[in-house]
Amino acid sequence: MKHIARVVIIGLIGLVVFIVACSRQKDYSKNFSTPNDAPISYYDIAKYEKGVFTGAGWSADKEEGAPLKKVLVYVDGKAVGEANIADRPDVANAFKDDRFLKSGWLISARIPLDKGAHSSMVLSYDSKDALKVVQKEFIVK
Repeated sequence: MKHIARVVIIGLIGLVVFIVACSRQKDYSKNFSTPNDAPISYYDIAKYEKGVFTGAGWSADKEEGAPLKKVLVYVDGKAVGEANIADRPDVANAFKDDRFLKSGWLISARIPLDKGAHSSMVLSYDSKDALKVVQKEFIVK
């Protein structure tokens, strides 16, 4: 009988400890991770005229839409700056998703470039820092 009483008491103590531990964990979502896809993106235009580089395209997030957290533009590996957000109704219509209206991005910057082939790279980050990189080659005449 004493053995059964000990088992019951130990079991009850264990149950109380378990309940207390579980009740302190209020946000159960921390126990699960949700997938986060990289944004989708396209680089439409990269050109250089009269000392000004211009880049344009669009980037959106399948889960959250647009605009993204940030869109950074580089030319030949050097940072040009953060792109400005622009309306892209064509993208919203193509994807049949109104959340993509503010998916456009545009940058114009006065930078020195020599004649010849160049490469521009755009890094698009969503709110969870998932990254999409797109590139565009262009020629300075």
